Amino acid sequence: MDLQEYIKKVYTIAYRLTGDETSAEDVASLAINRNANVIKDMIDTSILHKTTREVFSIFLMEPDKYSIISHDTKNKTHMQNRLMTLEPLSRTVLVWKDIMGYNIMDLETLSNCPKSELYKKLNTARKHLIGIAKTCYEYPAGTAGR
Repeated sequence: MDLQEYIKKVYTIAYRLTGDETSAEDVASLAINRNANVIKDMIDTSILHKTTREVFSIFLMEPDKYSIISHDTKNKTHMQNRLMTLEPLSRTVLVWKDIMGYNIMDLETLSNCPKSELYKKLNTARKHLIGIAKTCYEYPAGTAGR
């Protein structure tokens, strides 16, 4: 991938965690700067993975600083609004595993949390998002999808 695509991907990951454009820019910039010495013209997936680890590490060090809960929901997707209802570690595990497709064991060292606890957080987050999705699409009693 080229540099622009790499920056967009890193920013998107940061945005999924923070839910705020300014915080995502801060986190993405910090992560990219920490990996500036390995960035080349063409960026391979290992560099993206390394930078992604930095994004998650930065976020987990100060989740309250970077999790700005905004009441401005009109500029966010339904998925982003749902992600922001999760507490920071649950959101982190869900983005790491389900959105990015990374191995949960890698997150164990970043989060200082045992793998069993991360899986519990992941399952709880999934159930929570499914519950929200169901309530969004339920029909009033007696209408049965009219």
